[in-house]
Amino acid sequence: MMTTFLVLMAFFTVLVFSRVAAKGPFRVPRLGWQNWFFLFLSSSFLGCLFEMVFVWLGTGVLMSRSSLLYGAVSIVWGLGAVLMLLVLYPLRRYGGWAVFASGAVLGGSFEYLASLLLERVYHRLFWDYSHIPFNLDGRTNLLYAAFWGLAGVAWGYWLVPRLLKRLEHLPPKGGRVAATALALLLTMDMGLSAAAFLRMEERSHGLAPSNRLELALDTWYDDGTMQRRYQNMTQPLSAP
Repeated sequence: MMTTFLVLMAFFTVLVFSRVAAKGPFRVPRLGWQNWFFLFLSSSFLGCLFEMVFVWLGTGVLMSRSSLLYGAVSIVWGLGAVLMLLVLYPLRRYGGWAVFASGAVLGGSFEYLASLLLERVYHRLFWDYSHIPFNLDGRTNLLYAAFWGLAGVAWGYWLVPRLLKRLEHLPPKGGRVAATALALLLTMDMGLSAAAFLRMEERSHGLAPSNRLELALDTWYDDGTMQRRYQNMTQPLSAP
């Protein structure tokens, strides 16, 4: 509990620091919802790809790092990127080191809280850094916090300006239509993935399917299929 409290305090400290810095030319850009969505979606894909390459270089195993059943989409990376734009973009007024340090704290805190939330909801661990030095409950660690800091610098100073320029070339009407269609597909994928996880949790307690939907989930997304899709998924040590 104390660790979680300290993580929350660090998280909100960076938010307050950013709020104070958000003045003049360092305000967060005003974007339409479709541009926010495209930033989220592109960073979700890039983050998923980065993790796959990182794991492959370290282990030689090509492992899916997607958050969803279909597509290469990392929700954690997507939300983290949007959060970094909202919080770190104003901190450019204090220089690159301030962005790096704040990104490390923000990203590490976000990763810790996301891991805690996912474990509470699905009773599964989707990443465990207990084997890495200087980790916090296995949910985040100093090395990956440094990666978040570097990602924040690259995101705020290099990637975001280039992505925003590309988004300017999208036709407004066509961009909204494409964003709406992709958002609907993503919502369906998220709903199906969540249902498959919840049904897996029910199966772990010996609960038989009670309707056709649960029977279909048991047929198409059994434990073996889920484990192959989420190869890094484990049960916490406190699980029965």
